[in-house]
Amino acid sequence: MSAKRYTVITFAPVQGFIEKSRKLRDLYGSSYILSFLSWIICQAALKLKCSVVSPALPNLTQGMPNQIILEGEISKQEIKQIKSLFDKAWELLADSCQQWIEKRITTINEGGKEQQWYYYNWRKDWKLWKKYSWEFFYAIGEAGESITQVRERINQVKNSRDWTGINWQGESSTLSGADAIAYPILRPKLDLDPSDPEYKQKITEICKIDPLNYNYQEERATVRSFYQQLSQKLGESFIEFNQLTIKAEDKAERIIEYGSSFIDLREELSTPELIKRLITHQAIVENLRISLREQLEIEVSDDENNQRIPDWKLSQVAEELKPDSFRELSRKKDKSEDEKYWTAWFLGDGDGASKYFQSLTPEIEAEKLREFSREMRDWGRMLRRNQQQYLKGKGRMIYAGGDDFLGVLYEADRQIPALDCLELFYTFKSEIWQTPQPKKISASVGFVWAGPQVPQRDVLQHCHAAESSAKSTGRDRIAFRILFNSGNYLEWVCPWWLLDRPELAQITATPLEEVKNLIESYQDRDKGNNWTHFYQDVATLESRHAFSDKSIDIALGLIEIYFGSAWKEIISDLNNWWNRYDKNEIQIFTGILGDPKRFNPEYQETPELRANLNHNPKVKQAFNNWAINLAKVGFYLTDNYGRTNER
Repeated sequence: MSAKRYTVITFAPVQGFIEKSRKLRDLYGSSYILSFLSWIICQAALKLKCSVVSPALPNLTQGMPNQIILEGEISKQEIKQIKSLFDKAWELLADSCQQWIEKRITTINEGGKEQQWYYYNWRKDWKLWKKYSWEFFYAIGEAGESITQVRERINQVKNSRDWTGINWQGESSTLSGADAIAYPILRPKLDLDPSDPEYKQKITEICKIDPLNYNYQEERATVRSFYQQLSQKLGESFIEFNQLTIKAEDKAERIIEYGSSFIDLREELSTPELIKRLITHQAIVENLRISLREQLEIEVSDDENNQRIPDWKLSQVAEELKPDSFRELSRKKDKSEDEKYWTAWFLGDGDGASKYFQSLTPEIEAEKLREFSREMRDWGRMLRRNQQQYLKGKGRMIYAGGDDFLGVLYEADRQIPALDCLELFYTFKSEIWQTPQPKKISASVGFVWAGPQVPQRDVLQHCHAAESSAKSTGRDRIAFRILFNSGNYLEWVCPWWLLDRPELAQITATPLEEVKNLIESYQDRDKGNNWTHFYQDVATLESRHAFSDKSIDIALGLIEIYFGSAWKEIISDLNNWWNRYDKNEIQIFTGILGDPKRFNPEYQETPELRANLNHNPKVKQAFNNWAINLAKVGFYLTDNYGRTNER
């Protein structure tokens, strides 16, 4: 029997594409597009009779990972065919948005004068974005090479990019500031005959911009007119497509309401940002669906029974984001008198999947990867389906495709209490992550409690940074970050077992009904739950330089005062400070301070080195900082009286 061969395919940018988002609609749209393109790669591979190892269940178009693993012989020519289908699918998606706009927005009447929109220059920009938006990477393994080896090679390929940047001129978008505003030119209405041999030349002359006579104010007025008209047309189309019955006297108001849920009247977007918004509109998704069916003839099939899946699944995101049922999260209102709310964001990812696969023999690697992918995809689907239950109706999952997920916690018309957000993670490990069956890997989460004036793209960057803190500290934990309007932040990282009662019960051998987690065990000097006492004591001691790298006694004393002697005993136990691993270097216990190699890269587990590590001044200072950050972050997350609005 010949040795198996594997191929890994991926594309970029992913993170940057998601982060250029202002609204929840942008996040949904970008996640949908990335999942759609991954799904297209899977469909192209299946047409070539390749076996898709990962992801499992490639019929699901939301939450698809952007790394595709194929099994079987595949040539560079066949890779070109896959890339061609990938490029064509992106082109059709962009075309669906572009053509809808050009068909709907043709003329405008301003001041009793009818004028026409000319899309000549606009089309050149769209053509560039269709061609150069994505980088496509692949690595074809040699016979006998493991999946892990091929995945390592794809990372090397990504480091040598051949990327073409798009030059643009004019004002940058109001959303990200990264790319130029997409808009056509407005000119007096002319009766030009498209069959005229000189038609293209005439249009070129009409649309030509003379730099010597450039009028900035005129251009700004044109851009505003276009986006106001676009917002209006989106609202009208939503009413028309869904056949809504609206009273004549209310129709104008409803059009503005529905239209602004897609594009605010004052927004000015780049081409990719426009695509993100428009692809969440049902009428435009319908155009895409027709194009895919007619031009690509993609057979959508299920892994298990090879039955055709209705292509209406493509419109699931648009259905979920219907403006008559979905209220946009607005973290920063436009009117000064409107109340501004803090929100909680969380980003999670599985830990140590590569370690798990490295522990497998080549003979079972592909089978186990399929099993793992299916398990995580099922879990992601379950998380989305049951999000109301898991989030207790306070927020939404933006994506959950496997072992990575993103969500936001808020309430529609009032400030969500920070404590409510915190409490949702008390049972994350035992009741969500380990449901319906224990996972082969752990999970790390970055949690950000964000001020209302922090731009959404900054919030997302802090989510990634917090998740990275959780992983770099030792994995299998959550990092809580308080992000103030100023951009400053506080952070505290803790293992799940400090919050999750079933996990804690296993460590302490205490009956579950008697267990209180660390936060629940807090008691101030007046036998209440006011964290101000703890916070002020820490602040005072810090100002007097009481915490040093020579002793942890003061930190432990504070733990005993505010959390009780039982918690002092648990936290002071040096066995609970450090991660422990099995013979395959898979983590089997999560310590408070994480991996010993953070403090000593050459560390090996021996009694002598462990003793030396525990007396290391850097370790003592790290423990002191952990206790200090517990006081500061706990102060903000356990307060329900708006104290977070002070900074």
